[in-house]
Order: sequence, then C-alpha cells, then structure tokens
Amino acid sequence: MDVVEARAVLGVSAADGWDVVRAAYRRRIRAAHPDTHGVGATPAAARLNQAYTVLSRAKRSGELRTPETRPASSPAPPPPPPPPPVGVAAVGSDTILLAAPPDEAFALLLDAGHQVGNVSYVDRGCAIFEVVVRQDGETCSLVVTLQGRAHGTEAFLTLEAMERAASLPPDRQLERLVAALS
Repeated sequence: MDVVEARAVLGVSAADGWDVVRAAYRRRIRAAHPDTHGVGATPAAARLNQAYTVLSRAKRSGELRTPETRPASSPAPPPPPPPPPVGVAAVGSDTILLAAPPDEAFALLLDAGHQVGNVSYVDRGCAIFEVVVRQDGETCSLVVTLQGRAHGTEAFLTLEAMERAASLPPDRQLERLVAALS
C-alpha cells in the first residue's frame, strides 16, 4: 500500500494535516474493530491499521508533507554563532567555558587532567572523564563532564573525597585545570 492508497482508505485528502489523519483513523477503527463488531470486521480493521502505519512511516521519514511539517525546499536553520574569542574562562566555581567544539575541548581538558592528576577513566562517547587528584592531603575523584553549547563547550566539575563520604568544592581543581589549559 502506498501513501495515496492509504489516504483513500482513511478518507483523507493530501491537504489534510496529521491531526485529521489520526482522527479519521480513530473514527474508522472504532467502527471496524473486531472487539466491537465481531471477527468479520478483522479484514477491514487490518486494512485501516496498514493504512495508518504507511502514513505514520511516511510522516516520520519526511515523505508525507502535512501543514505541520516544514517543506523539504525551505532553507535549513542558520548555523550557531561561532564561539566567543574567550579561549578558556572559569564560570562560577564548578564550570569551565572553552571556545572550542566539544571534541577539541575534550582533548584539551584530558591533557590538562593528565597534568593535574592521574586520569583513571575516560568515556569519549559520553564526554566524561575522571582524574584522581590530591587536595588537602586527601585523595579525591574529579569528574569532568562536557556539554557542547552554541557559544563553545562547557565543562562541569564534580569533586568527591575517596576516603570519606564528602563532596568538596571543585574551585581549586578548576583553577589548576584552567592554569594547565593556558
């Protein structure tokens, strides 16, 4: 079954939006459902389900143009603005802003992590890594997670003591990382 035939089965026109298609399917399936009209209604219900499935797939793939969807010929949204010429900046006590795309920022921060402690875990897919550092005579876990933004990349720092249950402010480790990046 193609899109034209599916629209005919549901009784909707090519100009009808997705809300009209869905409403027509629901109205017709209620009238042909085997639970309410017996087993004899099964072929009609199967045909309605098939028509709705064809139109759903066409909608998801962009083949079905309804008033709610953007036409394929319309221009793509403009690209995000370039990152500011900041380089590296501390934002608050737990965030570093890098004027670099996420993959470059990850590599830079990972190198800085090697300078301030021992990198013990790296997951490039999730843009996260852990550095074991010393602070005030304690061994701590510094977890760095990255998030790409339109203005660059933000790195969020979390510092946890490994020898006791305590969260520590990461501001001193943030300063060390920023210094290592400079």
